[in-house]
Amino acid sequence: MKNKRYIRIAVIVLIWLAIWQILAVVINNSILLSGPVETVMALISLCSDPSFFMSVGATIGKVLLGFLTGLVLGTGLAVLSYRSGLIKDFLSPFVSVIKSIPIVSFIIIALIWAGSSNVTLIVSSVISFPIFYKNILEGLSVTDRKMLDMAKVFQMKTSKKIRYIFLPSLSSHIKSAISLAIGMAFRGGITAEVVGQPLRSIGNGLYRAKINLATSEMLAWTLVAVLAAFLIERLISFIVKKVLK
Repeated sequence: MKNKRYIRIAVIVLIWLAIWQILAVVINNSILLSGPVETVMALISLCSDPSFFMSVGATIGKVLLGFLTGLVLGTGLAVLSYRSGLIKDFLSPFVSVIKSIPIVSFIIIALIWAGSSNVTLIVSSVISFPIFYKNILEGLSVTDRKMLDMAKVFQMKTSKKIRYIFLPSLSSHIKSAISLAIGMAFRGGITAEVVGQPLRSIGNGLYRAKINLATSEMLAWTLVAVLAAFLIERLISFIVKKVLK
């Protein structure tokens, strides 16, 4: 069954690649749209430059650090809000504002406060934080109250309550938060790099390709960003799944 699913996915991907190539041939203008073959050739050319891997590694590292910062802050404050209605009410307007402010505003503020070298980390953290806060708080709020009362009666240890009561309730919320936050962190972080232009970053590569009207190179950088986000999301989800299991 799994093999059939993989074959189906592969066929669908090939169909979309064919549509992309056909559109590139019809448009017949590499500046407006480069085909998949040109994009792959541009990617191979980029891979021949050692600074390319340094740029990709720097962006991934900063986005991951920002993602983890948002995870820790969001989870920690969600737990405090769950335990205290006062803290929950106090944080509610702050979280709402964080969710509502446009990403570009955060980028500009981060550039003023911390400079271009730290903008990726800050923006990724700010984007990830409310996602984890909301999901973890919701998961905690729907935890079975009767199970908690029973655990209190039998004086169950905190570690066992977390393992047998809270984690099963939080499982789907954690997975959902990770899946959403990692993609958003990458999009926000790379957008911040395009605006802030830190050296040796995916965003800087995208901007330079745009300035030079090198569409195939720009698509190659975009492909790298998409693949990085996808693979890291899969890796983190796999680790979390093993831990929760």
